[in-house]
Amino acid sequence: MSARRPRIAFLGECMIELYHRPGDEPGTMRRTVGGDTLNAAVYCRRALGDTGAAEVHYVTRVGDDPFGLDIPSFIESEGVEAGHVEIAKGETTGLYAISRDEKGERSFSYWRSTSAARRLFAQGRDETLEAELEGFDGLVYSGISLAILAPESRERLLALAGRMKAAGRIVAFDGNYRPRLWASKDEAAETIARAHANASLSLPGLDDEQALYGDADARGAVGRLLSLGATSAIVKSGGEPALLGDASGLREIAGVSAPAIVDTTSAGDSFNGATLAALLSGGTLERAAEAGHRMASTVIGEYGAIVSRETTWWADGPLATATA
Repeated sequence: MSARRPRIAFLGECMIELYHRPGDEPGTMRRTVGGDTLNAAVYCRRALGDTGAAEVHYVTRVGDDPFGLDIPSFIESEGVEAGHVEIAKGETTGLYAISRDEKGERSFSYWRSTSAARRLFAQGRDETLEAELEGFDGLVYSGISLAILAPESRERLLALAGRMKAAGRIVAFDGNYRPRLWASKDEAAETIARAHANASLSLPGLDDEQALYGDADARGAVGRLLSLGATSAIVKSGGEPALLGDASGLREIAGVSAPAIVDTTSAGDSFNGATLAALLSGGTLERAAEAGHRMASTVIGEYGAIVSRETTWWADGPLATATA
C-alpha cells in the first residue's frame, strides 16, 4: 500500500475581488476570487505541479449568495480541495475592490463586515472541523485569518495551532497586519505575537513587523520572532533579499528580478505558497525561499491576486528550478 500523501490546510477568508484593468472601458470592473490564504493555497498547488507531493485543502465559510456559490468550483478548478468550504445559509460572502497607483502598489476597499468567514470557530461550532484539522500535516493561516474572528474564535484557532506545532506538524503563519481589521494596534500586536510563537515557520513581511513592533531591520525582526518561539522564520522585504533564520543562524536569500511589475497584490501570498510547496517536496528552507522569490517575481507581472495559470505553471518553473 502506498503511503498517504501529507495534507496541508490553508485557512482564512475567501472573497470576491473586483479590479479595473488598464485598457478596459472606464467603469469596467473584472471579477475574480481572492484572499491572502486562498492565494497562497493556489500558488502552493501550482508549484507542486504533478508531483503529488501533498494534498492542498482550503478551509473557510462563504455565503449562499451567487458569489459564494461559485467559490467551491473555482477552488477545485485549481486543484485545491474544497471539502472544508462551508456554504452558510442566509449569510454573505466578503468582497473587495483594488485600486493601484502608477508603480503597481495597491490599496483596497472592503465590504466584509458580515462575511460568513467571520463565524469560523464561533462558540458552539466547528468542533468536528477542529478535530479533522488537528489530524492534518500542516496548517497555514494569517493575521487576517485571526483579525476577522471574534476573540473566543481566535483563541480556538491559536490553541489549534499550538497543539499542531507541539505534535511536530507544519504551522505556517504570515502576520499580514491590516490596521482596519483590528480594534487597536495593541490588540493586533499581542495576538500576532502569540501566533508567531505557535509557528514552526513565520512568514511575515518586514513592513508589517515594523509597523507593529518597530523592528529596525529584517535581522531584528527575525531575532524577535525566534525569541518568541517560532522554530524558523523567513522575513520578506519585497524584491530585496529575504532573511531566513532558525537554530542554524541567519542567511540571506537573494531576490529574483521581475520581468515587469504591474500589480503587487499577491506577491507575499505567492511567495508563501511556493515556499511551502518546496518544503512539502523535501526542499531545504533555503531552497524553499528561493522558490518563493521565483514565484512572486512572475505573479507581480500580471493583474489580480490569482494570475493566469500559464504564468506560474510549467514543468521547469519556480519550484523545479529552485529545488533542483
